Amino acid sequence: MSLATRCTACGTIFRIVEDQLRVSDGWVRCGRCAEIFDARELLFDIEREAPPPWPAQYAPAPVAPEPEPLPPPPPPPPAPIYTPPQDWMPPPEPEPRAEALPTGWPPEPGRAESRPEPRWVEDEPDTAAVAQPSPMVARDVEPEPSMADMAPITAEPAERPGKPAKAAKPPKPKKPAKTEATVPEFMRQAQSSARWNRPAVRVALAAASLLLAALLVLQVMLHFRDAIAALHPPMRAPLQAICGITGCEVKPWRRIEALSIDSTSLSPVGSSSYKLNLSLRNKTGVDVAAPWVELSLTDAGGAPFARRVLGPETLSPVLTQVNAESEQALSLVFGTGGQKVSGYSVNIFYP
Repeated sequence: MSLATRCTACGTIFRIVEDQLRVSDGWVRCGRCAEIFDARELLFDIEREAPPPWPAQYAPAPVAPEPEPLPPPPPPPPAPIYTPPQDWMPPPEPEPRAEALPTGWPPEPGRAESRPEPRWVEDEPDTAAVAQPSPMVARDVEPEPSMADMAPITAEPAERPGKPAKAAKPPKPKKPAKTEATVPEFMRQAQSSARWNRPAVRVALAAASLLLAALLVLQVMLHFRDAIAALHPPMRAPLQAICGITGCEVKPWRRIEALSIDSTSLSPVGSSSYKLNLSLRNKTGVDVAAPWVELSLTDAGGAPFARRVLGPETLSPVLTQVNAESEQALSLVFGTGGQKVSGYSVNIFYP
C-alpha cells in the first residue's frame, strides 16, 4: 500500500510514509507552499483510490438552534396606598403676611408691599414740638462705645508719688517673614563663581596654597632626609635642626646597591672556632650606612646547619657608615660547638 496526501492550500499531491504520520501525529508541511496541515484529512491510497477533490469540500458544520427567549419577568405588585383615618385632618396653612420691604426695592412677585398710609398732620406751635419728644428719641437705643470703653481691662498700676513718670516704650516693629525666592540654577552658579573671584578670597586661597606647598616640601625633606644629607652635605645641619623639633634623626643613607663584597675567607681558629674575613667596597661617591651580614654554614654533605645574622656592631671594627669610594675590611671570630664547617655563604642587606 502506497499512501499519498494532497495539500489543502495549493493542491500538490506527494507520497507520505505512515511512520512519519505516527511520529508527527498527522501534521506535515507542504514542500511547495510551506503550508502546515493535517495529512490524514486528504489521505488516500495512490494505487487503488483516486485523489480527493481539490479544493477540499468540507461538510458544513451543523448550526446550533438559537435558544428561545425567556419570558419577561412578571411586573412587581403595586405599592399599597396609605389611606389616612377619617378623623385625621391636615393642619391649616398659615395665613400669608405682608412684609414691609425697604424703600426703593422692587416688590417680589406674588408678594404684597406694605407701605404706611399717608396722613395729614396739622401745624403745631414750636412749644408743642419741644415739649413732646420725638418718637426717635423715645426709643431704647444702645449708646455707641466710647474710646474709654475700648481701653484694655488690665491697666498699669498707678505710679508712686515723687517719682517721674516713665516714658512708655514704643513697640518693636515686627520683622517681616523671610521668604526664600526661588533662584534659577544658572544664577546660583554665577553667584558662586563671583564669590570665589573676590580679591579677598583670592588672596586667602593664594596664601593657603603657599602654606600647603611649604608643608609638602617639608614633608618630602623629612621623608628623604638621609638621602638629602648624603647627596648634599650642607643640608645636614638644617635637617638635624628640623629633626630636633619633630623628633626624628638623620642617619647614614641606606643604599645596598652602592656596596659590594670584594673578598671573603673563613679559617679555623682552634678546634671549634672560625674566623670570618670580609672586604666591603663602596662604589659610589656618597657615604652609605654599614650593612648587615648574613652568614650560612654547611656541613660535609652540603646541608646547612647554621645561619647567623650579624649587625654592624658585632663586626670588627664597628662601623656606622662606609665612606665614599673606599674599601673596608671586617672580621668576626665565632664558635660552632664542635661542628665542622665544610662550606659557607655571605650576603649583605639592610633590615
